[in-house]
Amino acid sequence: MTIGSSSSGNARKLIDIVVDSVQGSRVAEFCVAVTRNTPKTANYSENRGYSTIETPGAGYIEDVWFLLRSYPEFISITCDLPFVQPAHINALIDAYAVHQLSITGAVPVALLPAGLTPRHAFAHNGMPLVPCGLNVVTSTHESVPYIFDEPLLAVNVNTREELALARRLARHNY
Repeated sequence: MTIGSSSSGNARKLIDIVVDSVQGSRVAEFCVAVTRNTPKTANYSENRGYSTIETPGAGYIEDVWFLLRSYPEFISITCDLPFVQPAHINALIDAYAVHQLSITGAVPVALLPAGLTPRHAFAHNGMPLVPCGLNVVTSTHESVPYIFDEPLLAVNVNTREELALARRLARHNY
């Protein structure tokens, strides 16, 4: 999927947006997790020179546990976050340095952009939050939220409607 207008020549693939943010952050190295179900993503990533690792493709949780066997802690970023920035990633790195636990990036429901309907929400200290697909994953069973005050970070593109919303927000915010 691309964000931006292909007619104006500024359309960018979501994976490239996320990778650019990772490369602009303090992350030392990264890889793109792919599965047998995502051969186009694997080919694209390899052609772009992105390191890849193949996971079983059994589901997010199962694939995370698979990755934990090789990486005792890592930052997990879904590649459908059009507004993730290096500063967001660096904030999680800093939070991990303090807590040494798994961290769930989240945005307060009250800050969600108009038109965005969250699929999942959870409460922390009475505040409704939406997970944003940006996490520190460790083998610990304890987790703390990191609350971002950036509404656009809650935009996660999985449907045509969410893509249209992301494009509209990109036109008005960038």
